[in-house]
Amino acid sequence: MALPIEMVHGTGLTTVEENNEWRFGEQTGGVVSVTIVPELFNVDDETLRNKYLTGVSPTATTIYIRSGIPLAKITSGTNKGAYGPYDPKATDGRQTAIAGLLESAVAVNVTYSGWQVDDTYVGLRYRGDIIKSKLPVVPADEAKWGGCFYDVEDDAVTALSGSAGAAGSAGVGVKSITLTKDTSGAITGGTWVAPTTSRTPSPSPDTPSKPIL
Repeated sequence: MALPIEMVHGTGLTTVEENNEWRFGEQTGGVVSVTIVPELFNVDDETLRNKYLTGVSPTATTIYIRSGIPLAKITSGTNKGAYGPYDPKATDGRQTAIAGLLESAVAVNVTYSGWQVDDTYVGLRYRGDIIKSKLPVVPADEAKWGGCFYDVEDDAVTALSGSAGAAGSAGVGVKSITLTKDTSGAITGGTWVAPTTSRTPSPSPDTPSKPIL
């Protein structure tokens, strides 16, 4: 089951929230270090900025970039090779695919000269079980995910990541898994649904469910 971890603390007149409900249980490994561009999280869209940041106030001298934000690699421009928030409207490569999730909150010092981060080298989680709906920014269903992520919600497991098979081959995959439990809550089995392919017409949206034994 999910193990929500929430932290709220005050810094003077500013409230900082760190919500880790997007993590499904305790997980080890699956994190690499990358460099981010902090300024890319300071967007004009106030609604989106509030999803990226916490601790923002007129008097704040330190704000935080929230953990769990989907990150994407920058493939063009002066910041090529670094990472920023996944943005389907971007033109620098961040619109291509989600590389992973920001593992931990990042403190940003607000100064007269702009934003300063003690260390732009941060952890990027590239695999894990998550609760997609609990992410600070929830990507659209059609967003492409890299790495190896599974969305675990309502006793269903959905693969988010995937790669194309060889040309001419439909490949093998699982779209979702639905678990079954007994009266005590113990998992007793489940059924899986294969993804729909454009090569083989089907009378229903998905291939019929198959039992897991």
